[in-house]
Amino acid sequence: MDFSGLNKKASDSFHKQRNMLKQLAQGKTLECEKCNGVLTLDLATSEPGKGIVKCEHGCTDIILELGT
Repeated sequence: MDFSGLNKKASDSFHKQRNMLKQLAQGKTLECEKCNGVLTLDLATSEPGKGIVKCEHGCTDIILELGT
């Protein structure tokens, strides 16, 4: 079996999300790919060690596990 295509897709997705988080952490404004709503980064959630990236319509909803 050749997993190179799957590995490439997973790697591209990881790098895309990493770059998105870097830009949000720098205060840049990014838009959701589906609804073009503004993405927000919230690191002060009710759960310790968790953060969230989301859009106002709920298309994008990424839970982050923050290292301590």
